[in-house]
Amino acid sequence: LPGSDQDVLEEQILKGSCAFVYAWDGHGYRFVTDVMWRSALGMPVGIMGSGATAYAPAAASREYLRIPGSRLVPRDGRYTLQFTEELWETAYLDEAKLLVVDHPDSVEVFVNERFVPPPPSPGPEDSLRLYQVVRRQPPRSALDAEGTDLLHALRTQDDVYVSNLTPGRYQGLTEPRDLLLDLGPLAGGGRTLLFLNGWIFPTDASINVALSQARVAPVPIVPPFLQVRDARGRWQTVISDLGFPSGKNKTVIADLTGKFPTSDRQVRIRTNLHIYWDQVSVATLAPGSPVTITTVPPIAADLHDRGFSKTFRKGGRYGPHWFDYDSVSTEERWRAIDGGFTRFGDVLPLLGESDDRYIIMGPGDETTVEFDASAAPALPRGWTRDFLIYTVGWIKDADLNTAQGATVEPLPFHGMTRYPYDGAEAYPADSAHQRYLTTYNTRRTTSRLAGREVRKAAGR
Repeated sequence: LPGSDQDVLEEQILKGSCAFVYAWDGHGYRFVTDVMWRSALGMPVGIMGSGATAYAPAAASREYLRIPGSRLVPRDGRYTLQFTEELWETAYLDEAKLLVVDHPDSVEVFVNERFVPPPPSPGPEDSLRLYQVVRRQPPRSALDAEGTDLLHALRTQDDVYVSNLTPGRYQGLTEPRDLLLDLGPLAGGGRTLLFLNGWIFPTDASINVALSQARVAPVPIVPPFLQVRDARGRWQTVISDLGFPSGKNKTVIADLTGKFPTSDRQVRIRTNLHIYWDQVSVATLAPGSPVTITTVPPIAADLHDRGFSKTFRKGGRYGPHWFDYDSVSTEERWRAIDGGFTRFGDVLPLLGESDDRYIIMGPGDETTVEFDASAAPALPRGWTRDFLIYTVGWIKDADLNTAQGATVEPLPFHGMTRYPYDGAEAYPADSAHQRYLTTYNTRRTTSRLAGREVRKAAGR
C-alpha cells in the first residue's frame, strides 16, 4: 500500500474510439487515422430528471477522410488499407471506397474532418466538399492564456503537440484553456480558411453518465469556440460551433470570411476538451483550380484474426496515443463481447454499398481492403495525388454504460430512428438479409469463455 506521502495516479487508457486505418506507404503499414467516429451507438448523452436516458442519434457515420499522397503507395499494383478493431467495441463496416484526388501541385486539397456534438443526422459533412487552397502559412504568433509561446508546436504537422494541458477530474476534460493566435494579414483577405489539425482524447459512456448525474458543481463540457476582438478590444464569439477533430489526426476547417470587424487578426479559441493540437495554418480558397476525382471500389477484402498494435505516446510523454502496426500482441486485452461476428475470409461482397449487410468486427480483428491502382488516370505534368477514404458504418463501444454495449445485437440498420430501437422497428427480415445473417455472421463469442481462442476457432 502507498504511504501517506505518496500519490496514487490512475492511468487513463483509450478503450473506445473507433476502428483504425493503416496504409501501405512503400515501407510498411503506418497508422493514418480512425474511421466511423461520427457513430456512437447506445452512447448516453444525458440522463433526464425523470430517469429516462437519452442516447446518441442512431444514424450511420458517413465520412470522407484525407490520406496524403505520400502515405498511400501502390503495392503489387494495388492500394492497400488495413481496417483494424483494437479497442473494446464492435465495428459495423457497411461500405468503403477510395477516391483518388489529382490536382496541380501548387494547390492543396482538404476535407473538413470536424465533429460537432451531438452527432448529427445526415448533413453537410456527409456529402463531399473538397477545399482547394493556396498559400497556406502558419500564424504569426501562438500563445496560451499565460503568455507561453506555442508557435514552435503549431508551425508544422510534426508530432510536436500543444500538450500543456491540466487534466480534469474526468478523462476527456481538462482545465479550461485558451489558444491565442495572430493569424496575420492573410486572414483578412478574400476567402480565407483556418486549419486546425489535432487529436482528441474523448470521454466515454460511463464518464458521460457521471457528468450528467453530478449533483454538486457539475462539470460543464465546453466544445471549442472562436472569438475575435471588436472595435473596443473586447472578445466576441463569431464561431460558436467550431467543432473538434473527429478522432485522431483530423483537420478542422473554419471559414474566416467576414469574421473580423476590425483590422485586428487575432483570434481566441477556448475549450476544456482534451485536444492535442499539432498544426495551425491559414490559407486562401482556390475554388476554380482544376481537380480530377476518380472513385475506386475495393477489389479484395479479407477479414482475419490479427491482434493488437503496440500503443505508445507519439511526440513524447505528453503526446497522444499512437499505434505501431509492426509490433503486435495476440494477448487478449478486453472482455469478450457476446454475439455473432462476421466469419473470417472473403468479405468483399459486404463493402460494395450501404445495404445493412456489413462486416462485423470485434477486438483483435482486421480487414485487409485492396483497390486497383491502375484504375486511376496518369498524372499530368505538374500535378500531384492525394486520396480520400469514404466509409459508412457504426461503432458501439462495450462500456458498461453503453446501451447493449456487451452484445453485438441488436444489429443496426439504415432507417432506424433510435438505438436501441423498440418493438416498432426491426432489422430487415427479407430473404437477402436473412441469407446474409446465416452466411456471414457465424463466428459467435461469449464473455463466459476464453475470448480469443473461441474467436479464432469460430472464425474458421
